[in-house]
Amino acid sequence: MKEKQIFYGASAGYLLLFFILSFWYRGNETALNEIGQLNVLPVLAGTVMMLRVASRSGKQNRLFWLLNSASGFCYLLSLMLVLGQTLSGRNESSPSVGLADLFWEAQGGFLLLSLLVLVYQRLKGLRLLQYLLDASIFMSTTAVLSWTLLIAPMFQNPLDDSSWFSAYVNLSYPIIDLGNLFLLSLLLLANQSLGNARADMAFLSGMLFLVIGDSINLYMQLNGLYVLGSPIDMTWTASVLLLTAAGLESLDNSPKRTRSRISLRLKARLSWLRRLLPYVSLIALFTIILEGVSELNLLVIGNAFAVTLIILRLVLTFVENDYLLGRLSQTVEIKEHEAYHDSLTGLPNRRRFDDELCKAVERAEESQSQLALLFFDLDRFKHVNDSLGHTVGDQLLRAVAERLQEYIPASRLLARQGGDEFTVLLDPLEGEVEAYRTIAAVEEVFKQPIIINGTSLYTSASIGAAIYPRDGETADELMRSADMAMHEAKKNRHQKSLFFEPSLRDRLAYKVELEQEMRGAIERGEMSLHYQLQQNIQNCGIVGVEALIRWNHPTLGFISPVEFIPVAEETGMIISIGEWVFREACLQQIRWLRQGYGSLRMSINVSPYQFQDELFVEKILHTLRETDVNPDQITLEVTESLAIGDVEKVSAQLRLLRETGIKLAIDDFGTGYASLKYLRTFEPNLLKIDRFFVDGIDRQAERGDMVEAIIAIGRSLNMEVLAEGVETEQQLQFLRAAGCDEVQGYLLSRPLPAEGVEKLLEGPFHLIQSV
Repeated sequence: MKEKQIFYGASAGYLLLFFILSFWYRGNETALNEIGQLNVLPVLAGTVMMLRVASRSGKQNRLFWLLNSASGFCYLLSLMLVLGQTLSGRNESSPSVGLADLFWEAQGGFLLLSLLVLVYQRLKGLRLLQYLLDASIFMSTTAVLSWTLLIAPMFQNPLDDSSWFSAYVNLSYPIIDLGNLFLLSLLLLANQSLGNARADMAFLSGMLFLVIGDSINLYMQLNGLYVLGSPIDMTWTASVLLLTAAGLESLDNSPKRTRSRISLRLKARLSWLRRLLPYVSLIALFTIILEGVSELNLLVIGNAFAVTLIILRLVLTFVENDYLLGRLSQTVEIKEHEAYHDSLTGLPNRRRFDDELCKAVERAEESQSQLALLFFDLDRFKHVNDSLGHTVGDQLLRAVAERLQEYIPASRLLARQGGDEFTVLLDPLEGEVEAYRTIAAVEEVFKQPIIINGTSLYTSASIGAAIYPRDGETADELMRSADMAMHEAKKNRHQKSLFFEPSLRDRLAYKVELEQEMRGAIERGEMSLHYQLQQNIQNCGIVGVEALIRWNHPTLGFISPVEFIPVAEETGMIISIGEWVFREACLQQIRWLRQGYGSLRMSINVSPYQFQDELFVEKILHTLRETDVNPDQITLEVTESLAIGDVEKVSAQLRLLRETGIKLAIDDFGTGYASLKYLRTFEPNLLKIDRFFVDGIDRQAERGDMVEAIIAIGRSLNMEVLAEGVETEQQLQFLRAAGCDEVQGYLLSRPLPAEGVEKLLEGPFHLIQSV
C-alpha cells in the first residue's frame, strides 16, 4: 500500500513538473529536447513496477500484464535510443523514420496483443456477435475520422522522408490505434472488468492517452509542428504510468477497494453512455456524410430523419427496459434480503450465517489464522412466551437484537439462528481476549431490564464459544462445538458462558449412547425400583417409602438417575418410563399389603414432562383400577419446576388426581421456581425440604433458619413437612425440635430393593398402620 502511494505521488509530481517546464521553455527547442529526455526515468520505473504486477498476478491475468510490460519496455528502448542520439550529437529534428520509431510501433503492437488476449479470455462464450456489431458501429465513425484527419492527408501531403518504409511506419500508428480502440470498445460494451473500478478507469485512461498522443503527434508531424519535448510527449509517459497504476489496482481485490466510489447517478450515466456509444457514433458518421454531400435534396433529408427516428425509438426502448430492469432488480433485492435476513429482528438469518461461516473457515485455513463463534440463547424465554404471550416474546427478541447491535461491533457478524438463539462470528480473531470481550459485551446486554409495554423483563443468556481450528476444522464442527458449550452453560447455575472443551464431546457421545441403550432397557429387565424409608420423627414409626428407579446395564454398569433421567426427558422416553415406574410401584404396594405390611404409603416421582401427556391422568387412574391400589396410599412427588409450565392445565390435572384421593408432594422445595402463589394453586399435602438445606443445619445458623422458615410455611398452609438427606443424629434432633413431621435419609437406610425394605420392617423399624 505504501509503495503504491509513493508511485502515485511521484508520477503526479513528475507529470506536473514536465508540463510546467514545457510551458516555461516553449519556443526553446534545445531546452525542450533536453526536457524530453527526462521521460526515461518515469517510464523505467513504470516498466519495473509492471513486471512486478505480472509476477504477482493470477495465472489468468499474468500473460496480459506481461504483454503490457513488454509495451512499456519498447517505449523505454525508444526513449533510450533518442537519448543516445542526443548524447552523441546525432539527434535530428527531422521526421525521418528510425529505429526508435519501430519500438514506438512495437509499443502499440504489444498493447494490441494484450487486448486480444483479454478479449479471448473474457468474451469467450458470451454473445460476441452483438458486441461486435455495436463496436463496429462505433469504429466506423472513428475510422472515418482517422482517415479524414490523418491517413488521407498522409497520402496527399507525404512527410519529407517519402520512402515506402517510412510510409508503412507512419501508417501503422493510426491502424494499430484503431485496432486498440476496437478491442477496447468491445470490452467496454461487454462490461468486462480488470478486477475493480479503479483498475478499469486507469487502464481506459492509459489507452486513451496513448491513442490521443499518437494521433496528435502524427497530425503535428504532417503539419510540421512537432518538436521533441513538446507537451504531447507527456501523453505517452502518462499512458505508461496509468497502465502501471491499473496493474497495481488490479492486485487489490479486497472488499473495500472493489467498492466503487462513483455515485449511483454517475454510474447510471456511464452505463447509458456505453449503450448509446454506437448510436452516437452513427449520428456523428451521418453528420460527416452530410458535410460531404454537395446538395441537400429530399432523399437525403428523409434518410436523415428516418435514421434519427430509429435511434430515438431505440433510446425509448432503452428507457423502458431500464424501468423494467429497475423494478426487477428492486424485487430481486427484496427477495434476496428476505432470503438472508430474519423477518422479525432484521438480523442476518441462519442461512446467511452458515454461508459466511463456511467462507470464513476457508479464509482462515488459507491464511492459517483463527476465528471464533459464539452461540447463545435466552434463559427462560419459553416462560415469557407461556406467561405473557408470543407477542411479548417477539417484542423481547426485537429489543434484544437492537441492544446486541449496539454492543457488538458492526464488523462482526451477528445473526439470529431461530427462536431465541443468536450467533456471533469473530473473523479474523484478534486473540482469544477478543472472544472474552465479546462475551462480556453480550452479558452486558442483559444486565439492565427490557421494558415491554411498561413491564420490566429481566432475562439472561447462556453462551457457548468455539475457536477455529482448535474446536473444529469445519463450519459444521465449529457450530456443534459452540452449541454443546452453550447447552453445558445452560445447565450451570454459576457460570453462564463456557468455551468448548473436548470433554463436552465425550459427554455428548455418552449421552447419545445412553439414549440408544435406554430403548428396550425395561424389556431387557435392566431397570428396577429401590425404596427408601420415610419416618415420622414424632412417634418414630415408618409411614412410607419413596420409589426410586435404578438402571443396571450389563456393560456400562450402574447408571445414576442423574445421568439418564435428563436424557429420558429430552427424548420423550420419560413418558413410558414413568408409566412403568408407577405400575411397578403399585404392584409392589399390593404385594406388601398381601404380605401383611399394612398401609405403607408409596411416594412416586413424576417428571414435569409427564404432565404434557394429554392422557396422563387417565393412565394414572387406569393403573390404579388395574392394580386395585387404594389412591389414598399414593403420593405423587413433583419438583418446583412444574410451576413454569402451563399452570392452568397442570392445576386441572392435579385437581382431578386429588379428587380420587391421591396426595401431592413438592420435592426439593426451596431450590426451584415455586412461590406461595403456586403452593396455593397446587395445594400439595407435603413439602419435602431439599437435602441442601438439611446438610449442615447443626453447624450453620443460616441453613437452620431456612429450614425453620420452610417448616413454618408448611404449618401455615396446613401441610406436613418432610426433610430429605438426614444423615446424623444431630440433624434428626434439630428437625424434631423445629417441628418437622417426617425425615428420609441414610440415617434410616439407603435405597434398597423390596427384599431389603422387608428385612428392615421386620427388624429395627416398626410400621405405622395408618397414615
